[in-house]
Amino acid sequence: MAAAIRTQTVEATVSVRVSQAAGGDLAAGTRRQLERVDGVAVEGLTIAGVRPGLNDTTVEAVATLSVDGEEPVTDPEHHTDADAPGGVADRVAERLSDGFGVEPERVELVDGA
Repeated sequence: MAAAIRTQTVEATVSVRVSQAAGGDLAAGTRRQLERVDGVAVEGLTIAGVRPGLNDTTVEAVATLSVDGEEPVTDPEHHTDADAPGGVADRVAERLSDGFGVEPERVELVDGA
């Protein structure tokens, strides 16, 4: 029997370093950096701020992300996964942190579809 892959939707406020040598605009570069994180697809992206640097530009953004493979936490002390320690939002934040040039500031579960 094949295992079903669950897709969760989160909203994340992130800082993303985009190389000045990258092709395209800052939104495209930000999207590309986020989608380099394993199992992450960008559904929506809003640029909230920009800080130029010597070799890269730090982009502050709010992104709606679809994330594969994250199962909701069953925790009898919490009614929602978003509130549960080690829940989907925490695991997605950890996954984003592992991405090169990506620093999550806030991650919240939007939909557990």
